[in-house]
Amino acid sequence: MEQAHLIGVYTQEEMPEELEGFVRYQAARDGHQMKAGERIAVLNVTGTSSYVPVFLAEVKGFADLEHRLSQHGVQADQVSMVSLRRVLQEMGHS
Repeated sequence: MEQAHLIGVYTQEEMPEELEGFVRYQAARDGHQMKAGERIAVLNVTGTSSYVPVFLAEVKGFADLEHRLSQHGVQADQVSMVSLRRVLQEMGHS
C-alpha cells in the first residue's frame, strides 16, 4: 500500500485551486453533494502528483477513515495519522 501525506484540511471555499479538480472528481465519483463550510482532508500520495480527498463529514471515526484511504490503495503516514485523529476528535468523531 502506498503512503500518503496530509496536505491540509480545507473547506470548499478555502480549497487551493490546484486541488479543486481532484475534489470535484471524488465528489462526483462518490455521489457526494458538497456543502458550504464542509471540511475536506486532502492527502498526497507520496512521490506522485495524485491526491486523495476525504469528505470528513461522512467519516464515522478513525477506523472508517483508514478504510476509506485503503479503498484508494493508500495509508496515511505517521505524522498525518496524528493530525487526522486530532481533526476528527475536534469534529466529535472518535
